[in-house]
Amino acid sequence: MSQPDDLLTVETSDALLRATGEIDAHTAPRLTSAIDAAAPSVRLDLSGVEFVDSSGLRVLIDAHQRLAEQGGGLTIVTPSPAVARLFEISGVTDYLTVEA
Repeated sequence: MSQPDDLLTVETSDALLRATGEIDAHTAPRLTSAIDAAAPSVRLDLSGVEFVDSSGLRVLIDAHQRLAEQGGGLTIVTPSPAVARLFEISGVTDYLTVEA
């Protein structure tokens, strides 16, 4: 069985966070920490994310709210097709800032 550390990597480069793998209950805290470290304005590339569960979606919504309260924001950049579909199904496309 894979360890949570193997399921998600988050790299920082040129004012961009790049997540790769899966965002679920086990890996969501790592993403929260990375977003908090890059606050208050965060650009998050999700092109390499294959799966997001409800806890991962909650991390993104909470980060959006938290960063907005700090005068910044969260911009999702190039979500993978699976992530874009989740955003569409869950109805958050009008709430989160997403750049295709």
